[in-house]
Amino acid sequence: MRDWAVLALSLAYLLSLFLIAWAGDRPRAGGTAARRAPFVYPLTIAVYCSSWTLYGAVGEAAANGMDFLAIYVGPILVMLLGWPLVRRIARIAQAENVTSISDFISARYGKSRALAALVTVTAVIGLMPYFALQLKAITISFEALTGSGAEAPLPGGTTLLVALALAAFAVLFGVRGIHANEHHRGLMLAIATESLVKLAAALLVGGAIAFFALGAVPPEAPRPALPAFDPLDPSFWGAVLLSALAFLCLPRQFHVAIVENTHLDDIRTSAWAFPIYLIAINIFVAPVALVGLALLPGGTAQADSFLFAIPLALGWNWLAFAAFLGGLSAATGMIIVSTLALGTMISNDVILPALASSRLLGRRWDADPAPIVLRARRAAVVGTIALGYLCYLLIGPAFPLAKIGMMSFAAVAQFAPALLGGLVWRRATGRAAFVAISAGFLGWLYTVVVPAFVAAGWLPGDWLAHGPAGVAALNPRALLGLRLDPLVHGMLWSLGPNLLCFVAVSLASRADAAERVQAERFVATLPARAEPAASGKVASLADLRDLAARFVGEGRAEETFAALAATRQGPMTEVEEVLRARVDPEAAQMTERLLAGAIGPASARVVVASLLANRRFSNADARGLIDDASRAIMSRHELLRDTLQNIRQGICVFDDGFRATLWNRRFLELLAFPPERMAVGTPLREMVRFNEDRREYGGDEGRYDTLLARQLDPERRGKPDVYERRRPDGTVLEIATNPLPGGGFVAVFTDVSDRYRAAAALREANETLEQKIAERTRALSAAKGEAERANLGKSRFLAAAGHDLLQPLQAAHLFLSALSERVSDPAIPQIDASLKSVEHLLGELLEVSKLDSGVTRPVVTDFRVADVLLPLGAEFGMLAARRGISFHLVECAASVRSDPAMLRRILQNFLGNAMRYTVTGRVLLGCRKRGETLEISVWDSGPGIPADKFDEIFVEFRRLGTETGCGGEGLGLGLAIVERLAGLLGHELGVRSKIGRGSCFLVRVPLARTQAPRRVAAPRRVARDFGGALLLLIENDPSIAQAMRDLLGGWGCAVVSAATAEQGLAALAGARPDAILSDFHLDHGRTGLEALDQLRGTLGTGIPATIITADRDPGIRAAAHAAGCHLLSKPIRPGALRALLTRMLAEAETGEAPRAAEG
Repeated sequence: MRDWAVLALSLAYLLSLFLIAWAGDRPRAGGTAARRAPFVYPLTIAVYCSSWTLYGAVGEAAANGMDFLAIYVGPILVMLLGWPLVRRIARIAQAENVTSISDFISARYGKSRALAALVTVTAVIGLMPYFALQLKAITISFEALTGSGAEAPLPGGTTLLVALALAAFAVLFGVRGIHANEHHRGLMLAIATESLVKLAAALLVGGAIAFFALGAVPPEAPRPALPAFDPLDPSFWGAVLLSALAFLCLPRQFHVAIVENTHLDDIRTSAWAFPIYLIAINIFVAPVALVGLALLPGGTAQADSFLFAIPLALGWNWLAFAAFLGGLSAATGMIIVSTLALGTMISNDVILPALASSRLLGRRWDADPAPIVLRARRAAVVGTIALGYLCYLLIGPAFPLAKIGMMSFAAVAQFAPALLGGLVWRRATGRAAFVAISAGFLGWLYTVVVPAFVAAGWLPGDWLAHGPAGVAALNPRALLGLRLDPLVHGMLWSLGPNLLCFVAVSLASRADAAERVQAERFVATLPARAEPAASGKVASLADLRDLAARFVGEGRAEETFAALAATRQGPMTEVEEVLRARVDPEAAQMTERLLAGAIGPASARVVVASLLANRRFSNADARGLIDDASRAIMSRHELLRDTLQNIRQGICVFDDGFRATLWNRRFLELLAFPPERMAVGTPLREMVRFNEDRREYGGDEGRYDTLLARQLDPERRGKPDVYERRRPDGTVLEIATNPLPGGGFVAVFTDVSDRYRAAAALREANETLEQKIAERTRALSAAKGEAERANLGKSRFLAAAGHDLLQPLQAAHLFLSALSERVSDPAIPQIDASLKSVEHLLGELLEVSKLDSGVTRPVVTDFRVADVLLPLGAEFGMLAARRGISFHLVECAASVRSDPAMLRRILQNFLGNAMRYTVTGRVLLGCRKRGETLEISVWDSGPGIPADKFDEIFVEFRRLGTETGCGGEGLGLGLAIVERLAGLLGHELGVRSKIGRGSCFLVRVPLARTQAPRRVAAPRRVARDFGGALLLLIENDPSIAQAMRDLLGGWGCAVVSAATAEQGLAALAGARPDAILSDFHLDHGRTGLEALDQLRGTLGTGIPATIITADRDPGIRAAAHAAGCHLLSKPIRPGALRALLTRMLAEAETGEAPRAAEG
């Protein structure tokens, strides 16, 4: 089917759910009660059947046979046998006005805020993979139905649209008001509708496949069978236990079964209706798996998609769409309810307590917290869906549906000991619940999540074989050497420590008063009314009503307190008169429950207690609040004391009679005041007299400024004051005083000695600044001169080293060339190749050194880029042909501004790397204009480069080929040279690469302002016979002179060699040579140019000459050109020497003036 059609129909279906939810909410808007619909409740708790049921169950059946039934047997047993427990939980939840499972557990254990936050965080982390499961199911079914594949403009683009629609749905129909425990009739009606749709899809599609698709299987095809079912398999019963606990503890199940329950009798109806639903929706799972294995062989990797893949394979497109719609219903229903439940938990148990206890919102929170609560809840809902979508992008492709679902089931099962144990055991404590859930969560992370991550390739694979760091006892699949079924193992090491800690810590700790009261309410069969968290006298019912109105609105507060007043109103009593009565335990408890629906039980308890804390209480009614207030006061006292004792300032508070009432340890330290002389009520005058006796003020009596004198000064008294005083030991104290509202003042003593010392040091530094600047300037000048001398020495060393290192290689190369023309031996080409490789590596080393030393300078001109590209194309085209790969050059007529030799070197290195790393495929060299620059690119189809290695490839001696197994020989200097050349030229480099697809290296060169003229190629000279040619060779190295004589003699030349010009003239004995070849560096510091001048002075200037050198100094090249000589660089290649010799002899025959040339 077309993707736009499927998307349009899907959005239309979601829109229909909007309309159903809107219609379901209309009676509430009109003020009439909704008609009771007993079968809506069983259909809403069928939200348990997510996309895992429609798709994942088929995949599980194909892989493991009837084991898929385990996750349904658990809920069926809970509803058939444990429905009284569910009804009891619902009754307690209604009495406590809880809004989520975190509220329920927190309320049982004294309304602990920390415990509620822990349950919330655990649920969010544990259920994010479950969210990803639903989004993954939507994606795979949509892609299979439309054939769109994985290529989309957005990651999971279709899924993103569905996630946005679900977020809007949840906000519009789930968070319309701030009272989280109000019943969302419209939303539940939409969820019930979705349950019908997914049931219809499962029956329609499953039935069609079971009864009609089997005939499409070829008769000769093998008939597969599902794996045998073992009723004694511990993993099966482990999954049954896990699903039963998850059915009770999943936040979405708790929300629809407990929070949204309006009639307790509906639970009894669901005891038989819900099991029938589960049986019906799974009745065709095994037949579909069998048909899928027969019709679509290929293993269980695609088994999750059998429900829609089989109709697609048979051409039943609309039936496939029905399967997709069923999966969409299952996934969206689960996500909407889970998002609403988790959003409520996050806002009530994390965000709102933080806002209520902080001063971030200040008066806005005190005046009208309702908008803040609503925005926090909506943000939590949207954030939950966003986290689920992000989790889908991260782990969606890595795990099959069933594996993701079991991970989340195991996470929420950690709430079971605290939840169920709190209903039957009065001794259970909040501390035990906190420790137990924490221990179980950590065990779940290590034994369930870590193995899944290892299987996905996110963690080292040897962790499951040998354990982390090779410690077998830490193997997450066989912890402490205990090898069991993975599911049973994970349950043992998560629920086991959870239950053990719950029992042990409960026995070792003692519940406080609030926990004991709540334990009685929860453990009793019918929860009895308990003492409120705080109640009091003088605080009236009207005060409680006003407090509630700030959180739940005037209407809700008036309605609730009017109902309370009606139960207490006599025939002649007005409502307002009832509300003027003092607060009693029942009213305080009712207010706390009312607020709990908006901000959670933990926050509600704090808010009600804060109101009552400002009132007077009777002994009977206020006992609990006094205990809480005492603990709060002691806690704040300890906090204030610790704060004062740990700040850097000394503080002392005096009353209006100048008597000390409060001070900290730092005050005594700064004044060196004996602690035994300080007591509450010590007069300031006595403290001043003690300081006078020990001459603390450094002067005679009456001539110094004291704190007492300044406070007695009428102009300063009652006003803030700051002054400084130096103590005899040199300490400088800054003393700041501020008056207190009730009289008296607070004095703050700060040690500012460091500031004074810094000021003195600054003055000294300013005085000596000019002298230091002059000294530093001289030092910098000396360092600069030393650096320049060192750089010059380095350059000279490089020139000498290059010459001396290349000399023996040159001799060996020439001897080998001469030998190759006389003897035919297969080893000669191999030796020659090795010598060339050594020369190339040595040349690269010298080139890097020269670039670093600054010897090389670019000669920037305007030229046609084709003058560089075409020769490179010819050179590397032949190399590519020999290597069996394709090479293509895209010609370009643009002109650029650069150094042609350096640009050629850059591109030569790019092409060399491309040829080296491309085993098969092609290499492309081309250009593209980018604004004012020309982008010259080299593309290859090699193995590619990881993005995190882009910077590393330009580092000297770093070759990625050693890791990928290709790349040939080299020192890894090519790209280091490229980076330096580009830096000299000011050209920008670029790299793009994809692993397995190839790489692109590019350089951006400025375009020339004018078009450069086309370079006319010099006419090729016809090679001539060297027979009879007389050559004079000036070479001071005997080995090279001998090699040259052998090589040139093999070409038919007569060679006269000498170490100096004088010896050369003597050896010629009056003969005139046809050409002169001279090394540049000769003995005794003489140069070849000097020798050439001497020879020309005797033999004449018409003899062509060539200077041979291994020195790359540009000055030598310029001097040779100025002398009209050719220049031949070592190492000498026989081909280049032969071509140059041909040219020189042609010049000698024609009488053409020698032109400087470079070889």
